[in-house]
Amino acid sequence: MTPYESNTTLAAIADKLRTAQRIVITTHAKPDGDALGSVVALAEALESMGKTAERWVMPPVPGNLSMLARDGHLHRYETESDPLPEGEPDAIVIVDTGAWTQLAPMRAWLEPRRERAILLDHHLRGDDVAALRYIDSSAAAAAQIVAALIDELGVEYDDVMRDAIYVGIASDTGWFRFSNTTAETHELAARLLRLGVDHAELYAKLEQAERPEKLQLMIRALDSLKLIADGNVAVMTLRRSDFEDTGAIQEETERLVDLPQVVGDVQVVVLITETDNGPVRLSFRSKPGIEAVDVNEMARQFGGGGHARAAGARVDAPLDEVRRRVFEAAEQLHAARATQ
Repeated sequence: MTPYESNTTLAAIADKLRTAQRIVITTHAKPDGDALGSVVALAEALESMGKTAERWVMPPVPGNLSMLARDGHLHRYETESDPLPEGEPDAIVIVDTGAWTQLAPMRAWLEPRRERAILLDHHLRGDDVAALRYIDSSAAAAAQIVAALIDELGVEYDDVMRDAIYVGIASDTGWFRFSNTTAETHELAARLLRLGVDHAELYAKLEQAERPEKLQLMIRALDSLKLIADGNVAVMTLRRSDFEDTGAIQEETERLVDLPQVVGDVQVVVLITETDNGPVRLSFRSKPGIEAVDVNEMARQFGGGGHARAAGARVDAPLDEVRRRVFEAAEQLHAARATQ
């Protein structure tokens, strides 16, 4: 198995991109602020160098994030009937994931082109998706890595790059609340603010512009909440019927997993979501501290992964079976920790 670690430098990646003319940039399915911000910022930087940079995303894309690509220039690939990149690009850049499960819709196109692919990621684990890999698990967001690459390229920020990088680091740190926030994250944020980022406006557009349907979905999620493992683990379940009854859409589950963390005893939260025609999605969160739970390890039991405090998985099984397995895993984890 190929170790999930860097095998090159940002300087070497910058040199490779300088020699490329057409570059395809993509990220994980259902991109969040970090994923889409990284794609947009890097594409904008490369285009400023006179290159052709195509932004490919795998829906659903939250509507409020689409404003990052101000010209609306996003290629969307979701089903086999959608077009794929034409011809052969000189380079492919994959940001914010190294997991084939998160690249599944485009895997058939990406895998044969591994030798010309570059990976920029900050997760703890992943697959052999690219010949060149730059992985920094200490980075708060993939956008933080992309910002360093833009500096290596010698590109000056325009408004689009500036806002996209800021949204990337802000969204992946919970607007600088999460334990992955570092001094470097704040220093990058300060630099972007000096370049003119209106953080209050971005926050309003991204976090305070939800539809009423999301509020109804939030009520359903909280109504399903079960506290297990002596109240240390909170599990919420969203079924297809919850989306049908409320009119909410899948991307409106964003941030719901954070809600039970307001309870003092809750150390781990799991959100189980039944999708329309695909696998059941699992989102894991844990609180920081000396007894923090590594939910990346928990997610691995379900074929997923991510960060120590935030991870995810997709399981091809009926929702009730997945829910039972989650409850069992949570109780086993709690029992094991109690004997330590």
